[in-house]
Amino acid sequence: MYGLIHSSLKDMINEKYGEEIWQEVLASSGVPDASFLAMRSYDDEIIYSLVVAASEVLNAPADACLEMFGEYWVLETASKSYGMLLDAAGNDMLEFLGNMNSLHDRISSTFINYVPPEFHIEKTDNGHLIHYVSKRKGLTPFVVGILKGLAIRFSSPLNILDQVEVEVDEGTHTIFQIELAPK
Repeated sequence: MYGLIHSSLKDMINEKYGEEIWQEVLASSGVPDASFLAMRSYDDEIIYSLVVAASEVLNAPADACLEMFGEYWVLETASKSYGMLLDAAGNDMLEFLGNMNSLHDRISSTFINYVPPEFHIEKTDNGHLIHYVSKRKGLTPFVVGILKGLAIRFSSPLNILDQVEVEVDEGTHTIFQIELAPK
């Protein structure tokens, strides 16, 4: 993952809990502070170490920390760093989700060796299925936060009706059954 992710997690913890808590998270993680150069790629273990440390310091489940971070990513980091791209990706949540792969393609030119997740949407009788496919494991709660952040961004009340992990040889494939409540 890129240092931009690390910096965003640092910003979120600083904003919500203060610099002292961030320093505790950093110390507990064993991650050197120098690993936050935004455009540089780092081993995924760094973000996992930071999330485990945040979970311990905040006395919250790691999944809850990742979900909070996903929401923060959409509402703060992505909005500030990629605002115009986000605005161009869709006028509502479903249109935006349908354009996520294209959005990631545009961003990929900025980052060397960028390996983004993929999102696919299916309409069903009970709402929509969102397929999240990634080469990485363990980030499904982050995607839950992203979905919740997008619901806030687009003022689209969201219900996640079901979440199913599909067995894959490598990485993650999660299917979310969602319902967007009328505005």
